[in-house]
Amino acid sequence: MGAKQVIAGAIIGVCAITGGIYTVTSLTKVDQGEVGVVYTMKDGVQEETLPPGFHFVGPFAKVKDYPVAQQQLVLSNNPEDYNEKKHADWHVDAPADGGMVKLNLSVNYNFMQDRVTDLYEKFNGMDGDAIVENMVQNSIVAYIKEVTPQFTVMDIYSDKRSEISQAITAYLNGKLNDEYGINVSSALIIDVQLDEQLQAKVQAKEQAKQDAEKAQLDKETAIAQGEAAKAKAEADKAVTITNAQAEAEANRIISESITDELIKMTEAEARKKHGWVTVQGADAVVTDEK
Repeated sequence: MGAKQVIAGAIIGVCAITGGIYTVTSLTKVDQGEVGVVYTMKDGVQEETLPPGFHFVGPFAKVKDYPVAQQQLVLSNNPEDYNEKKHADWHVDAPADGGMVKLNLSVNYNFMQDRVTDLYEKFNGMDGDAIVENMVQNSIVAYIKEVTPQFTVMDIYSDKRSEISQAITAYLNGKLNDEYGINVSSALIIDVQLDEQLQAKVQAKEQAKQDAEKAQLDKETAIAQGEAAKAKAEADKAVTITNAQAEAEANRIISESITDELIKMTEAEARKKHGWVTVQGADAVVTDEK
């Protein structure tokens, strides 16, 4: 093999390697559920975003991804809420009317696709995950603390949890939409924890509420039983009156049925059976006059 052939082979090899490097550095992948924002020094931020898949963008282009499918941010002190055995404590210490409560929440969100190019410029080329981790998460905690003082500790701990979740969702959606181009579909309270002093107060209120409800139930039961007894007495009275009226009517009918002919017939039957008898009056007293 001559020198020229060696040089030619080397040039071809270098070109192949260079081409391979160029191809690899120019190729980018956008994951499912995300869009890519492309930036180059020459053209700046491109208005058209990249859909999921592999794309050839050039070796000097920068691509930052933003999740436009629903994502979940968990703020909790329970590792199980993250499906992990260990996790940092990210619960929210939220003020409420009457004290402070520890909230564990999950926030479901997504970046709006028509806003991601503006976000790239606004936050100096940060991708979606970086924006959430460094800014959005702190904003969510702050905004939750602006909502909870509208409610009492008792509301948050017991019967208004769903209403409070809806209020937090609406507030977060309005705030994060304007600031970060993020849509919040739901913010759900997973758990509420109280310190010992508040726990004792809440339990005392719950007990008082249960006692009041029991007293009201007992009162209603007594009233119902009294009304039932009254109704029974009235029914018994009505039965007694009806029976008395029936008996009087029967006596009247019997009295009216005793005629002279009936008396004579009764007297005759008695004489026939017992000998000489006298039937006196309507009461038909029979005397033996043998």
